[in-house]
Amino acid sequence: MRSEVFYRKYRPQKFSDLVGQGPIAETLLAQLESGKIGHGYLFWGQRGTGKTSTARIFAKAVNCEKYGSDKNSKIQTPKSKFGEPCGKCNSCLSITNGTSLDLIEIDAASNRGIDEIRDLREKVKLSPVSAKFKVYIVDEAHMLTTEAFNALLKTLEEPPRHVIFILCTTELGKLPATIVSRLQRFNFQRATNADISKMLIKISKDEGIKIEEDSTMAIATAADGSFRDAVSLLDQLGASGKKVSPADVFRLARLSGWNQLFEFANSLASSDIKGAISTIEEIAEAGGDVPFFAKQVIIFLEKVLFLQIGLPADTFSDYDEGQLKKVRELSEKFDSDRLQELIRSLAISENEMKLYPLPQIPMVLAVCKYLGVSTPQNEVLEDDEGGLDQDELVKDRSEQKKPEKVVEKPDFKKVSRRKVSYGDIEKNWSEFLNRVKRVNAHVVALLRSTKPVDFDGRVITLEVFYRFHKEKLEEPKILSVLDKNMGDLMKKPIGFKFVLAKKESKPTSVVSASDVVDIRENELELIAQEIFSK
Repeated sequence: MRSEVFYRKYRPQKFSDLVGQGPIAETLLAQLESGKIGHGYLFWGQRGTGKTSTARIFAKAVNCEKYGSDKNSKIQTPKSKFGEPCGKCNSCLSITNGTSLDLIEIDAASNRGIDEIRDLREKVKLSPVSAKFKVYIVDEAHMLTTEAFNALLKTLEEPPRHVIFILCTTELGKLPATIVSRLQRFNFQRATNADISKMLIKISKDEGIKIEEDSTMAIATAADGSFRDAVSLLDQLGASGKKVSPADVFRLARLSGWNQLFEFANSLASSDIKGAISTIEEIAEAGGDVPFFAKQVIIFLEKVLFLQIGLPADTFSDYDEGQLKKVRELSEKFDSDRLQELIRSLAISENEMKLYPLPQIPMVLAVCKYLGVSTPQNEVLEDDEGGLDQDELVKDRSEQKKPEKVVEKPDFKKVSRRKVSYGDIEKNWSEFLNRVKRVNAHVVALLRSTKPVDFDGRVITLEVFYRFHKEKLEEPKILSVLDKNMGDLMKKPIGFKFVLAKKESKPTSVVSASDVVDIRENELELIAQEIFSK
């Protein structure tokens, strides 16, 4: 059993270990070797590209006992020289082990207020405990509040000589210009697939993992330039002890990345309903985080909208030139008004996901709504018997939507004058469901998630727990199927009415795992019948 996960075990410890960040490593080493280091740095780029790791390596380099005319001296002269950390001295080892008192890492997502920054301002005045420099690494720096940034600005303007600040962020555009202007900026690019693949092969040999070269390239592609994501995928795939094939990678890695976000948005812009819904389903089937994917799509489409508005280039600083070119081309495919409606619909769907047993359903519906797809229904069975008008049932549905088209009404040759009780309905409910299933199997799954709350002798009122279910059951063709089959069964006109359940109300029956699968398949097949049969 491995005692340490790969992304920690193989975290870069020297500048030469960095994957895909050669220019940055060379520039920082040149500064260190010349002794002309700054008091503040800004590392920005997508997650997993080595920003925090590089910050730690830099902290090792300026405090490595290998350098300096007097290794015990805490104050460096202009002639002091630095370089690649040795990784063996007490200072380097303490940083590697996370025990250094002179390396302070702050998660701005959790410590984003002015009180934390004021505390930092007081502590920076103190000399390092044992190292030459006290290094502050502020991760997710864009999460700091405006007041916190203002407080930090005063420290950056006149920092103590023994302090170095390194701010790391994935969103440069959210940092105030006053902060950015006081820091040396380094843009961390996505590593190439070839660089990542080469490193994965090396790790596989060290760990005894059997893997094909095509598989390491597949992992690199799925990681979308993130070394950390690539190593984590290798860790998961290698745990089985079997030889890792490209198929194994594809099964595990069907999760969101920049390329997937772009392709999904491009499907929407091109009205490719099959492509868009297939992407959502693949993520769900692979056990991916659908709500997270929805959030990423919303953020991505917001960028597209920003391009249409004409916001400055700094807004897209987390994209490289190739990505920005693709997004510019994509923005020309979207109508601005419709794009805003799409973002709004996806935001609503993301919020509703917690209400559904299957989180992908609201997102699928939002996509269908945007592309103007209406769900198909099976045709109502033709009735070969003459009949009885049911105008009274139509009147009882005053609270429901009026049919847009004239719906064929079920007829009866002979009408029983006996009264029908709730007990009669309950006794024959299973047979009713069987009859409906023969006509339209999809509707049965929806009915199973309802709860009867009233029967006045003519109309059954069912409580429905999801708005989507209510809207589907109220469609004219479905109502006609329900009325006809219940009427045939009871030998008397019986109608249906649906009301949306209150939050505290619960279904009367427990939904089993197989029922959940049925609901999912039947709900989505209402849409898939039209989409995937073309």
